[in-house]
Amino acid sequence: MDPDEDVDFKLGETIYENRGVVEWTRFWKTAFISTFGLAPGFYIFEIYAGDGVPSLQWIADKWSWWDIPRQFQDGGGWNTHELRYCDDHEYMNLQYGGKRVFARPLHTIYVLQLLCLLKMSNFGYVSKMVYNREKDIVFVYKPTGLWNEQEYIYEMHHLEKVIPYSVTARKNMSAQRDDGIFTIACLNTKDHMKFYNEKKYWNLDERDDFMHQTSNLWRDAMDKYDGSIFKTTHLANEEDSLMMMKVDREMKDAIAKHGEASPPKSHEEIFYETIEKKKRDIVGV
Repeated sequence: MDPDEDVDFKLGETIYENRGVVEWTRFWKTAFISTFGLAPGFYIFEIYAGDGVPSLQWIADKWSWWDIPRQFQDGGGWNTHELRYCDDHEYMNLQYGGKRVFARPLHTIYVLQLLCLLKMSNFGYVSKMVYNREKDIVFVYKPTGLWNEQEYIYEMHHLEKVIPYSVTARKNMSAQRDDGIFTIACLNTKDHMKFYNEKKYWNLDERDDFMHQTSNLWRDAMDKYDGSIFKTTHLANEEDSLMMMKVDREMKDAIAKHGEASPPKSHEEIFYETIEKKKRDIVGV
């Protein structure tokens, strides 16, 4: 859907900027790919590219500067040469058939999981946010994909700070600390954005205005019965209070004049009282 022609997409004041987010995100991705990608991925690759599991001695010679003593090694090979048939075709070889059926799909799935991990390692952090000239739209830049940074556009009236599920958790949130992290959600796209609370990342001339516009559900949140959207009436107004006081006075005057009223008994109570009375009449008590 095309935007309205009167929407201003020209950049205005920068509200927030933290370039370290991009650098740290890429650092963690590099650490992930080094730890979970190169070593295990290459080891699994060698399982089906060679005749068996690579020996620890070979790994030490090629990839490391230390080795495990021979008495603690398993020898590496699977000793499957006697399982070969008379035919050397791959479909007649149990070892290579097993690699095709199990090892290669597992390796492919492992690599795909690793790519998904890298893609999800952006954690929603914002590296830069800029107003448009009318201050009704923000341009948000976030790390995305495997190694990129992408611009997202949000309307200001859709942005709102995320409120905790429990009211009592508010005082313990990271967003309440000067060096904490708070989350803003777009109520339209359901995207979440994380910002550092430290003032060194913010344009102080624009920070208070931005916080005010994204705190509609937080503002004056002192009464759990009185919300911005839903309200639960639990306190009587002046007119209702006066009416209740009048009714209370009239009830006290009626009790003083006529005495306390006895509520009618239930049929069950009358039934058992009649039985008890007849018992007393029989024994003559």
